[in-house]
Amino acid sequence: MNKPRYRHYPSTSKQILLQTVFWLVLAFLALIFSMLIYFSYQDYTHPKHVYGSWIEIGTPPHLTEVLTFNEQGVFRNERLISTQFGFDGRSIEVTTGSGITIYQLSGTQKSPQLRRIEPLIPHQRFIREGYEHTMSTDPTPTRRSAVSEHFREQ
Repeated sequence: MNKPRYRHYPSTSKQILLQTVFWLVLAFLALIFSMLIYFSYQDYTHPKHVYGSWIEIGTPPHLTEVLTFNEQGVFRNERLISTQFGFDGRSIEVTTGSGITIYQLSGTQKSPQLRRIEPLIPHQRFIREGYEHTMSTDPTPTRRSAVSEHFREQ
């Protein structure tokens, strides 16, 4: 007959209690972690991150559009265009009578921007009101100086 390599000792009530406490603590930590992830995601996708006015950049002042997102809906140049919008943390979907328009968050925290990705034409970019100073109003001199610098180096 084969002898067992190790002996099986019967569990004591103390061991059972410790195992129960261990699994309860582990389940509690998993629950806390899950709740933390859930509430972080809810905050990430909350529309409060896009509330406010967004000013179009790269256009002449007389043609500049201003988009405003708030609890009442979406306004373009102070006119209501939609009573609701969808926000998933990265993009904003606005449905109007003309169809669906999608804007994507871009830029940085120091220069928050929106880029229209649907429809593609005409190309539009917006910057959050109050951050206009972080953008160059005329990108042409920058491009010219970059090209000039490139040919000077060679």
